[in-house]
Amino acid sequence: MKNLEHIAIIPARKNSKGIKYKNRLLFNNTANFIKKLKFINKIIVSSDDQTILEKARINNFIIHKRKKKFSEDNTSIKKTLLNILQEISIHKNSIVWLFYLPITKRIKNDFLKAKKIISNKNFKSFCTFIESDYKYHPCYSWSLKKGKLHQFIKNDFYRRQDLPEFFYHFHYISCFRVRELPKLNSELINKDTIPYKLSQRHSKVIFEVDTKKDLKTFLKN
Repeated sequence: MKNLEHIAIIPARKNSKGIKYKNRLLFNNTANFIKKLKFINKIIVSSDDQTILEKARINNFIIHKRKKKFSEDNTSIKKTLLNILQEISIHKNSIVWLFYLPITKRIKNDFLKAKKIISNKNFKSFCTFIESDYKYHPCYSWSLKKGKLHQFIKNDFYRRQDLPEFFYHFHYISCFRVRELPKLNSELINKDTIPYKLSQRHSKVIFEVDTKKDLKTFLKN
């Protein structure tokens, strides 16, 4: 398709809850992985951190200097992406691939499979989903309101095998056509999103830095 580009976006704000300057430490890992994906035409780094922007410049990536109001911890990724796409000219048919820095172990073949799945003119968005552990199934979830129990999903299941299949989204692979972004929710999903299901076994191979212990493990390897 004419004007079709695959664009990687790395959102990397300066402040990070829990681990100071975490994104600075994780940047090169993701940058090096994206460069292995030959179908990616452009790489954009959006940050309010001059150190990260300098790393992007050294790699010849496109730099987006993010404003403070789009760098807060309560700003959704959708708002951030809309701002990036408003300030950098990208064709509406282009496909954006989101790369979160805390996900530090990715499998190239997963991305090549995803590329094949979305290679049709009707593609709108794509996201990976992980099979839920039955112990954390929403049918087993309750809330307390004024001291009284309320089921999130009304049911009377008592056997594990009766529980409906359940998945939760995970931005291991997340991509969308630019023109579809306004229609996606804050987690970049809607009814037209193509789900790519990862088993629990598969998802455990993927490494995500979420704690200081995770960071120490990453830096050792």
